[in-house]
Amino acid sequence: MSTLPLSPANDPPGRIRIFGTPGKLGLCTLVLVLQAVLLISTAWDKSDTTDEPDYLIGALAQWTHGDYQNNCHAPAIPRWGFGLGLRISDPALFAEWGETNEVSSHPLYSRPRVQMRRNLLSARLATIFVTLVAGLLLYGAAEMLRPGAGLLAQILWAFSPSTLAHGSLATLDMWAAGGLAAVLFLLLRAEQRSSVWTFIPLGIALGLATGSKLTALPFAGIAVLYAWFAARKNGETALRSFLLVILAIVTAALVIWASFGFGVGMVDLASLCGTGRGLSEGRFGPVPASLWIEGWLLQVRRGQVGFFNYLLGETSRTGWPWFYLVVLALKVTVAAQILAGLAIVARLKWGASLKWPAEALLLLYPFFLVLAMSLGNTQAGVRYILPAFPFFIVWLAIQGRRLFENAPRFRVAVSFVVALACFESVRIHPHHLMFFNLFAGGPEGGPRYLISSEDWGQDQRRLAAWQAENGVKRLYYSRYNGNPEAWGITYRQALCEPRLAGKYALHATEVHRPKRVRPGCFDWITQEPPDERIGHSIYIYRIDDARLERLKNGIAGPAFWSAPGLPPYRDRLKTAEPAQPTNDPSQ
Repeated sequence: MSTLPLSPANDPPGRIRIFGTPGKLGLCTLVLVLQAVLLISTAWDKSDTTDEPDYLIGALAQWTHGDYQNNCHAPAIPRWGFGLGLRISDPALFAEWGETNEVSSHPLYSRPRVQMRRNLLSARLATIFVTLVAGLLLYGAAEMLRPGAGLLAQILWAFSPSTLAHGSLATLDMWAAGGLAAVLFLLLRAEQRSSVWTFIPLGIALGLATGSKLTALPFAGIAVLYAWFAARKNGETALRSFLLVILAIVTAALVIWASFGFGVGMVDLASLCGTGRGLSEGRFGPVPASLWIEGWLLQVRRGQVGFFNYLLGETSRTGWPWFYLVVLALKVTVAAQILAGLAIVARLKWGASLKWPAEALLLLYPFFLVLAMSLGNTQAGVRYILPAFPFFIVWLAIQGRRLFENAPRFRVAVSFVVALACFESVRIHPHHLMFFNLFAGGPEGGPRYLISSEDWGQDQRRLAAWQAENGVKRLYYSRYNGNPEAWGITYRQALCEPRLAGKYALHATEVHRPKRVRPGCFDWITQEPPDERIGHSIYIYRIDDARLERLKNGIAGPAFWSAPGLPPYRDRLKTAEPAQPTNDPSQ
């Protein structure tokens, strides 16, 4: 089979037919609306996750005081978006912050509960906007590479559980992924028409992506190289191609610099972002956007230190080389994995459907990002490899379209698998953070294997509602993050030994990878399955006096969450590392 050109050969230079018919436009709009409904309803349902309050405080400091150092490991660009949402939702909050040069009213916990929820939704709407636009750009990128593949790319993006989970939060990962989706689209656009007016938007997109999170930065080299070849392919001279690439790089740098208010300063290697933590002694500068440099150096340092993590029954701070293989195996829908398997078989059987530069553009970055994250100590769940998703989704859509067109016997299979992937994701709505596929036993079985950024404290609002509806006066609760009282939870700290009867609410994270209690603290309770689960992330136990006596005596056999191949229940205390107190919200 002959390979396809990277862009439609019969179109005039610079012309892109993305929405070629009203039918295409209508279907694309329908997917966009459905995705928006899912994202907004998820954002409205979930309480604040671990990192969000700090990002919102940083956004307010940035908007009102020009203070970019506050939480500067989170780059300025997403915080501008979060702050814009807060400004629209709660103008009085900005007035309160403007009256002092210090951290003032908390953007969430200082407000009445209804306003707190509105503020959180408004901040999250910025990320939702980025997510929706990214879907349109992936539609366009896939359509340029293979006409007819655009809708499939948009569907795979829109209904991915990881997209729905992180696209509905005021966090950084989707901003990096969305920025890279824009870079991909504009690289293909530059290949069709190389000019100043295509390379400036490319530079803007590259700046937005790399200025949103460190994980997007490695793609910059690939993008620059591809942009050079795109210009040369369009007949530009070597000098003009070089100048166009330099224009894109300078534009990207200016975007990052502008996001930090065009500030110039010294980079303090001994106290990055004013945290007192550093990589070495010394300073250098002055340099533009010094806090952006300090922010990503701080992330490098955190990568060296590692996070307290959990995988397959073990806890560790040094990570596992196979961590992200397990993440992909358990956090991607089974149907999408089947589609990927069919695509790989088609690729091996029929050869490439794209020229090698385009295929390298789509596959190199995902491969190296997953490899780098697997070899490092910073292993915090699927969100850290989310920026790779746009590239692989476009490749998968192209291969899926190829199967549909060229193998009639696969048409029904491809259609069925795509529909099944959507159903597998949407069926647990709005609990997408706790998505685990059928291989893991769904969200009930998944935490026994993996609990990194799944239980992120997102169900405190639901726990408060459960407590009120059930009239629970005495609740023993294992707080994980945030301010439970602000959501209406009244509680005492859950006990590490069977002394008192009552209602117990345990975060899955605190059971499997405890942060605020010693390892094994709740093993006396989790000998038995929970009586109820809230949002799949909080285990509810109703312990009366009789049950308390039974639990005091212990139960022979494994805990409810143990599984074949995992360390035995009683050995867990020996293998678990002590949880260290930390103020780092990302751990």
